[in-house]
Amino acid sequence: MISTEYMGLKLSSPVIVASGPLTQNILSLKKAEEAGAGAVVLKSIFEEQIESDVSREMEESVEYLTHSSAEDFYASSSRDRYIDRYMKLLAEAKKTLSIPVIASVSAKTMDSWIDYAERFVKCGADGIELNYYPISSDASVSGADVDKRFLSFAQKARDAIDAPLSIKMGYKYSSLAYLISQLDRIGIDGLVLFNRFFRPDIDIEKIEIAAGSPVSQSDEYGEALRWIGLMSGEIKADLCGNTGIHDGASAVKMLLSGAKAVEVCTAVIQHGFSAITSINRFISEWMEKHGYNDTASFIGLLSQEHIDDGWKWERTQFLKTIGQ
Repeated sequence: MISTEYMGLKLSSPVIVASGPLTQNILSLKKAEEAGAGAVVLKSIFEEQIESDVSREMEESVEYLTHSSAEDFYASSSRDRYIDRYMKLLAEAKKTLSIPVIASVSAKTMDSWIDYAERFVKCGADGIELNYYPISSDASVSGADVDKRFLSFAQKARDAIDAPLSIKMGYKYSSLAYLISQLDRIGIDGLVLFNRFFRPDIDIEKIEIAAGSPVSQSDEYGEALRWIGLMSGEIKADLCGNTGIHDGASAVKMLLSGAKAVEVCTAVIQHGFSAITSINRFISEWMEKHGYNDTASFIGLLSQEHIDDGWKWERTQFLKTIGQ
């Protein structure tokens, strides 16, 4: 059996369809379940996007918003409309699917994070995934301050959200091991390693900033693999591998390093929902070949805590071979 448990949720497969364009409508969510997904993460609701859309709408209706009270009312009702739309999708997904449905939130202010999450929990979300990644471009802010803000955010979220809670995070912190251990101490149920954020590029013909490729490459899983291997044996929180997981082999590697599940997005975008079926089949056949009856028998088998040469997870330079 390829079933697993992640954040206290029982999954029929370790493959979770990540937040993205394929998790924003019921038809795609149904296809994901039919293909064998263990859970789905609804496309993130972005406060920044909501504010941008509301601002554009207000500019188009400026002639009707001559009073500040009318402007405030319009802005508030417009934001609620976006949130209500998300809640409608969540409710319909819960009614239609038999697999766990996780709501994803990316907000700018703490009040919004908590407000959105609490609404989604009341609407039936099986879990909440928070996207958190500050760009520390202020040279006057130290790495320690960045970490303190992250931990303060996590503590407030944990105190307020009464549901399985995960944080999808980046890895550019001064002491990632310390940060992960502290998030575990706070009581975060799951950590998704790592988020693949917007990457800027430059259009040299238009001479302007543009968006880089939104899809991952099949060799991008290494950093997540390293940190899952280093930390999975030291914390209680469940780890989920993300970014660069394009096939069954990379999924098995994540599980061997200690991940309880993996999130996939690009593979499904590029190859359709059959990619989920293929990954599940590979895991099942690999388990049979190596004599494992369930995923619990090998998850974390190669984590640092379970092997004699765990130092290999910490290597950052290639070693010279004899004769070079």
